[in-house]
Amino acid sequence: MTIAIGALVLALLERLERLRFRASPLWRAHAASDVIYLLTGYVAGGSLALAYIVATSHWLGRIGLPRLAAPRWASVPLALVALDLGNYAAHWLLHRVDALWEFHKAHHSSPTLDWLATFRSHLVEQTLRRLVAPALLIVAGLPPDAVVVAASLFTAWAMLNHSNLALDLGFLERVLVTPALHRVHHVPRTTERNLGTVFVFWDALRGTLVRTGPAPDCVFGVPGEAEVYPQGWLAQLLEPVRRVSRLEPRRTRVNGAEGSQLLVPETAWLARRSMAIAARRHVSCSGGG
Repeated sequence: MTIAIGALVLALLERLERLRFRASPLWRAHAASDVIYLLTGYVAGGSLALAYIVATSHWLGRIGLPRLAAPRWASVPLALVALDLGNYAAHWLLHRVDALWEFHKAHHSSPTLDWLATFRSHLVEQTLRRLVAPALLIVAGLPPDAVVVAASLFTAWAMLNHSNLALDLGFLERVLVTPALHRVHHVPRTTERNLGTVFVFWDALRGTLVRTGPAPDCVFGVPGEAEVYPQGWLAQLLEPVRRVSRLEPRRTRVNGAEGSQLLVPETAWLARRSMAIAARRHVSCSGGG
């Protein structure tokens, strides 16, 4: 229900020229792929994730782990913070581990950000998020009804952040991630910044928060592959598997003691992080970003 209402409201708002970040048709290129992601990863996967949370939390209670008893007004905000932190941890892993990054590329591959692009994520990424993100909810034993409300709020906010809306929400950015802030994350040269979904706290603590959004001429996409990464659902399902099967540790040459040179392991994450460090904090994408 949350997805349906959110989709309707955001799709209508995205048709209003004065509110749009940039021009885009209602049924844009590769929308069909994202609809498949929506149906397989969220409509089907959401129910399984809730069942997993409830069953695991109940089992922990049966073996004697104390369950958190809190009123609704307190348990829903707690659940939302816990869910957002868990998703941040999963998102960090998707960027930090090279094999997981290959699967996460599917999400970053979208050349257009709108409410539907929220749901573009590989089955492996969805599985990781469903297992890792609710860890704090399960350990704390928050009530299932609070978890449902928090998950609905999380999904709705994620949809807003991916929307093609140029909303002036600067007053919220002290606490919450906004569409302008999240667009920074989808610009190839700043893809290691602004990993948060709901709250800005986690990026602020890590020093990875950029508070100035990109210009409408920015290019979104996978770093180094924005123009060539496959866009079809089936191609994106198979491409990461093919790449991971061929993934080999890369090494880079660094200066050692007394002028000697050493070969040390290099990860794609280090390369992306170096790009992010080199990027200016003010993201202006004139010339294609």
